[in-house]
Amino acid sequence: MKKLCGFILLMSSSLAFAQDTTLVKSCYGGGSLTVPKGVTWVVEKAYINSGDGYNIMVSNSNFKKIYGSEEKLQTPYYMAEMELLDKKDGVFYIFHLRQSKE
Repeated sequence: MKKLCGFILLMSSSLAFAQDTTLVKSCYGGGSLTVPKGVTWVVEKAYINSGDGYNIMVSNSNFKKIYGSEEKLQTPYYMAEMELLDKKDGVFYIFHLRQSKE
């Protein structure tokens, strides 16, 4: 029984330290975000916004599935979804990212 309790304690403590973190980052079109050293990012959702009160979701296929340590997430200067915005200049991207340790 002690071995079982010890194993459960060990597994739960290792899971607590290996949890993913959800981040929200923004970047102007044509800009880039750099992944911090020692972590990876997965793009869960991406939106564009031109300063109005609403966001337009864009396809994740515009971005890589996983960005590794110190890799750049480059945002496109233009994409078709931008035609739905009132103002086409000053468009920025909002990313919902899942960050995990490598």
